[in-house]
Amino acid sequence: MPRRRATSPPKPRPQAAPGPEPSPPREESRPILTRPRLIVLVAALLGIQWSLAVLSLLRENPTVDEVVHLPAGVSYWQTGSFRLYPHNPPLVKLLTALPVLAADPETAPLYRDPKWGWAEANKTAFAHGFMLLNAPRLFELMAPARLIIPTFALIGGLVVFDWSRRLWGAWGGLLSLTLWAFCPNILAHCRLITTDAAATAIGVAATYAFWNYLKRPSWSRVAIAGLLLGIGQLTKFSLLLLYGLWPALWLIRELTEGGPTGRLGRVARSAAQGMAMLALSVLVINLGYGFKGVGKPLGDFPFTCDTLTDDRERPLVAPRERPDQLQPELKAGVLQYRVNRFRDTPLARLPAPLPEAYLLGFDDQKLEAEGVPKRAMLFADDPRASQFPPEALSGYPVFLDGKQSDESWWYYYLMTLVYKVPEGTWALVLLALAVLPISRRARSSAVDEAALWIVPAVVVLVMSFGTNIAIGLRYVLGVFPYVFIAVGRLAPWAAGLSGRARTAGKAVVVGSLAVSVAAALLIHPHYLAYFNWASGGAKRGSEHLIDSNLDWGQDLVGLKRWLDEHAPGERVGIAYFGQISPGVFNLRGEPLDWFLPPARPGGWKPGLEPPRVLQRGGEAPPAPGLYAVSASLLRGLPWRVYDSFLAEIEPRYAFIPLQAQWNAFSYFQRLEPIDQVGYSIFLYRIDEEDAARLAPIWEAAPVAPGVPPSGAEDD
Repeated sequence: MPRRRATSPPKPRPQAAPGPEPSPPREESRPILTRPRLIVLVAALLGIQWSLAVLSLLRENPTVDEVVHLPAGVSYWQTGSFRLYPHNPPLVKLLTALPVLAADPETAPLYRDPKWGWAEANKTAFAHGFMLLNAPRLFELMAPARLIIPTFALIGGLVVFDWSRRLWGAWGGLLSLTLWAFCPNILAHCRLITTDAAATAIGVAATYAFWNYLKRPSWSRVAIAGLLLGIGQLTKFSLLLLYGLWPALWLIRELTEGGPTGRLGRVARSAAQGMAMLALSVLVINLGYGFKGVGKPLGDFPFTCDTLTDDRERPLVAPRERPDQLQPELKAGVLQYRVNRFRDTPLARLPAPLPEAYLLGFDDQKLEAEGVPKRAMLFADDPRASQFPPEALSGYPVFLDGKQSDESWWYYYLMTLVYKVPEGTWALVLLALAVLPISRRARSSAVDEAALWIVPAVVVLVMSFGTNIAIGLRYVLGVFPYVFIAVGRLAPWAAGLSGRARTAGKAVVVGSLAVSVAAALLIHPHYLAYFNWASGGAKRGSEHLIDSNLDWGQDLVGLKRWLDEHAPGERVGIAYFGQISPGVFNLRGEPLDWFLPPARPGGWKPGLEPPRVLQRGGEAPPAPGLYAVSASLLRGLPWRVYDSFLAEIEPRYAFIPLQAQWNAFSYFQRLEPIDQVGYSIFLYRIDEEDAARLAPIWEAAPVAPGVPPSGAEDD
C-alpha cells in the first residue's frame, strides 16, 4: 500500500495591525418630503386659503351679481322652474340657495305681486324685492350661502397640486399649490356667489380627468371625464370650449405618441369613447335642469344671438306691449330684426336635446358677447332707429386707463393681467417659459405641455377677439390653474442645477414665491381691489380698472363702519356702485342719515330723473359736507343708484334704482379724497371753497345722455 504523505498543520495567518473600529453601514438619507409631511403641508396651504377667504367674505358685503344669483337660486327650488335668470347655468345658484332655504326667507309676495316683475321674469326687480323683504337679516341670510363657494377653491387646489406633482414631483406640486392658495384673484372670487371660481375649479378638474384618460384610456376614465364635463356645463357657459379643446388634445397625443401601428383601431375606439363622454355630459346637463324643456322643437325658440338667427328681410314692427319672455325688453327689441335660423327649415321640428332654459341662457350669453344691436334699443317704427346701421353694436360700458367706451378693446384682458397679477407670479411664469426650451428636466411630453398651455391661450384669445365683454379679470380666471401647474416645472429645473447656479435658481424661485404670498397677505381682506405694486397698488387701482376688478359694491358695510367710527350721526351723500341700497341699514335698525349726491347736468337717463330733481326743476350743485363715492361712479361709469328721498316717500321704495348716465358723479375727481374704504369707496369733505369751484359745472351745457365722453373727467 502506498504510504500517505504526512501533512503539517496550516500556518496561522498574520494578524492585522490593530486600528479603529469600522464605522457602521450608513443608512440611506430619508427624503424631507415624506408622505405624511406632504399631506400636512397640502392641508395647511388649503386651510390657510380657506381661512383667508372666509375671514374676507365676513368683512365685506355681497357684490353686484351675488344679490341676483342667490334669489334666482331660491326661486328654482321654490317654483321648480329655471325661468328666472337663465343667463348662467344653475349649479352655483342651486347649491348656495340651500342654506338660505333652510333659514325660511320671505318670498311669497314676489310670486303674487306683479310689481316685483315676476310676471316678466325680471331678475333685478325680483332681487330687489327679495332684499327688501329680508332686509333685517339680509347679510346674515347670505353669509352661509357665500361660505359654500370656498369649497370650490379646495377642489381646484387639490387638482392643481396633484396634476403638478405627477408632472414635476412633490416640490413642483407644492410650488403650484402655493401660487394657487395665495393668488389674490383666486381669493377674490372664491368668496362670491358667482360662477367664476366654481367654473375655474370644475374646468381644470374636468381637463385633468381627460388628461388622465389620454394617459391610459379606460371606460372608467371615460365616465369620470364625461361626468365632470357635464358638471362643468352646469357651472358656466364658457366651459363649452372644452368640447373643442379636448379633441385637439387627443389629436396631439395621437400624432406625437400613437405611431402608425394599430392607428385605425385606436381612432375607432377613441371615437366611441369620445361619443360616450359627450352623451354622458348631455345626460348630466339634462339631469341638472330636471329635463325641463328637453325636446322642444328648435324652430320654436326665440333666439336672438347672431349665431342662432338670420336677419329679417324687413323689421318686424313690435307691439307697444313687450311680450312675456325671459328678458322681455332686450329680446323683444332684437327680435324685431332677427329670426330663429331654424324656423321654416327641415330642422324646425327637430326636438332639442338640451333643456329650454340652457339653450335660452346660452343665447343670452352669446348675444351679450357679440354686442346688442343699437337699433334694437328702440321700436322698429321709431324714426331714431334708422339712425343706427345694422352693424352698430352696444356692449357693457367699459373703462381702461382713463378711457371710457361702450365697446371693448382687444388688449383689455392682457392689461388686467398686467395690473392684477403679483410681480412674483409674473417672474415665475416668465422664468418657466424661459427654461422650457433649454432644460429637459423642465418640460414634459407634447400632450402634457399642450394641456397646460392651450386652454389659457384659447380663453384669452376668445375673450379678447371673440367677445364684446370687458368688465373684469374674472372672465379669464380659468387660465390661472393651468399656468400655476406649468410653473411647477421650476422645482425640478432648480434641483437639476449644480453649485452656485443651483443656489441662485432656488433663491429666485423662493424669493418670487415669497413676493406673491406677501401680496395676498398685505391686501387682506380686500382681494377684489388687489393691484400689483408696479401699477401703483390698490389705492391707485381705479386709475386703470374699475367694476369687478376693484369696485363691485363689496364695501357698503365697510362704509357704515367707517361712518360710525369717524362721523357718527353726520348726514352723508352716498353715490354707491352696487345693488344693495344704503337704506338697508335703516331697515335693519342701524340708523344712517344719507342722501344721493347731485348728478352733473345730463347725468340722468331722460324720463327717469329722481322725483326730487323733478320737483325743483333740476339738480343743484353739491353743498358743503361729507360725501362717499364708489370708484366706478367716480370714474364715470353709468349705473343704477339709490336715493333716500324715495324711502322717505314710502319705505318699500328703498330698493327702487335710478339710472345714472356717463360721468354723473365724475366731478368728484376734481377734489382730493380724505380717505378710502376698502380701496373702492372714496370719502370727500366738501367745504365752501370746493362747492364754489364745482358750481360752474351746473352752469354749463348738459352732457349728451348715453354717450361716453372722450375722457373720464374734463377739467
